[in-house]
Amino acid sequence: MASKPIREMKVLSLGLPRTGTLSMAEALEILGYQNVYHCLRGLNFEQHCPLFSHAADATFPTLKTYRENAEMTREDWDAIFGASEAATEVASLFGPQLITAYPDAKVVLVIRDFDSWYRSLNDTLIAGLWSPPLNFIASYIHPLIGVTTIEVIRKMAFGFFEADSVDSVRTNARAVYDRHHRQILEMVPAERLLIYDLKSGWGPLCEFLGKPIPESEFPRSNEAEALREMARAKFTGEILALAKAIFLPKFLTAPVSAMFNSLYLRYLHYR
Repeated sequence: MASKPIREMKVLSLGLPRTGTLSMAEALEILGYQNVYHCLRGLNFEQHCPLFSHAADATFPTLKTYRENAEMTREDWDAIFGASEAATEVASLFGPQLITAYPDAKVVLVIRDFDSWYRSLNDTLIAGLWSPPLNFIASYIHPLIGVTTIEVIRKMAFGFFEADSVDSVRTNARAVYDRHHRQILEMVPAERLLIYDLKSGWGPLCEFLGKPIPESEFPRSNEAEALREMARAKFTGEILALAKAIFLPKFLTAPVSAMFNSLYLRYLHYR
């Protein structure tokens, strides 16, 4: 399912999730890059889930759904990223493939200290993706309303971490962290690669990209809070979708949604 790209991919920001990817996305947009792709920024991620599922099946050999003869062509990647001039976050899971698909794109790599990165990954993404509320959505609501978002994200996580369980995601994290950075450093020529520390601000990034330094401060987004808010909104929205699917009377929809939302917020508070 390919489509002609609307824009040229100019920047691949391939730091792993939980390395300030939302701040990077906002910084790149401030610098003028159009439609920077990040799952928290609402750029059709849910509509792209079937494409990401195919990409995972074509990329990660440890998945049970892996298809050895499948491949992602440039046109397939354009069907996801063709409207974007830059991509980050989920793009990092397919770093080598995107470097090959977009050979002219500059690559920014944010490397966070492993221990700090792992704590953040475990406390937010891993704990959130396999939390009781999201387990409930994936097991009972998604089959009724025909949505696969959580399932596809979990598939990509399992594939990227060469895992078949949450425990093996954790066990494999160090090796995958090292593999990811090693592959990018080996694939990208020095003139197209910036090893970047967000604390260094605009200077190194703007020099690398050939952009003037903005007057505004470098963005410092609270990505953990944004993830929680996205999950809460998704939980509430899909409870409403379920209510509609089972023809729950309108006068009961709001109270039921409020009840589940309260339970979810309580879960977040006491985790």
